[in-house]
Amino acid sequence: MILIAIAATLLSISWLLNLPLNLTEFSSDLHNFCLQKLPNSVENVSSLEALVCGKNMQTSEIKELLVHTSLIHVFVVSGSHFLFLHKVFAKLFKQRYLSLAPLCLYALITQCQPPAVRSLFFLSITEITREKKLFTPPLVAVFLSGLLSLCLFPDWIYSRSLLMSLAASLALTITSELLHQETEVCTRAIFTQIFLYISMTFCLWGASNLHPLGMVLNLTLGPLIGVVLFPLGIIVTLIPPLTPLFDGTINLLFWILMATNELFKLQTSATSLPLYLLWLIFLGALTLAHIFSIQKKRARYES
Repeated sequence: MILIAIAATLLSISWLLNLPLNLTEFSSDLHNFCLQKLPNSVENVSSLEALVCGKNMQTSEIKELLVHTSLIHVFVVSGSHFLFLHKVFAKLFKQRYLSLAPLCLYALITQCQPPAVRSLFFLSITEITREKKLFTPPLVAVFLSGLLSLCLFPDWIYSRSLLMSLAASLALTITSELLHQETEVCTRAIFTQIFLYISMTFCLWGASNLHPLGMVLNLTLGPLIGVVLFPLGIIVTLIPPLTPLFDGTINLLFWILMATNELFKLQTSATSLPLYLLWLIFLGALTLAHIFSIQKKRARYES
């Protein structure tokens, strides 16, 4: 009942205040301000705009390489950006939930894109339930983050980027549910990339080559993008003289992608999977994972 009330309230607020339009207009000003603050001396300006300000990359060879290697989901604004910022702000603020305020600002700066809003909802649910000691299961938080995003922006039911964000979040959550806390970091990283690859297979069907070696690139280059390039982009924005460091790292990344490009020249599927099928696959996978998680916890309790 509480969930229905919250969803109905968000839908009502979204309709009465015309939030999809008003939020977009307000965030556009912040987004343009972010773009203006980027250093003019940077060579790979489109990459910096995408990483820091969340600007959509124009069709180019660089974008095609990222799509074909299935790395596009970690290069554009995504949950990994928000997870990184959340960890940083959580250490800066005495009260962890206060870290949600700058994350709200960053979601606006990135034009309230579906992955940004969904990640913000997920982290908000996690922090609030943690503060109130409600112990909400991570899989339930994934579902709620998608539901609340749709309540705020109903048109996102047609958003493939929202589905990609949900699929990636589900893959990460399934990994944490399946593996014990004592599992080695290397093993956890490998399983994480396997589940991410499987989830992205459905979302990128018809757009990416989905070569199995893409898991290797995601395992090796994914952390470089999320943990190195993103914070480096922020540092360069604050300290413009360091732009050669950013350009050098970006050029190295694209040199590696160009060198491995021949491995990914396989035929893609003719058409993308329809959105309704992707939603069914996501909801089915979420339900199965939730049932498995409950059975696992029950078996652990009984033993």
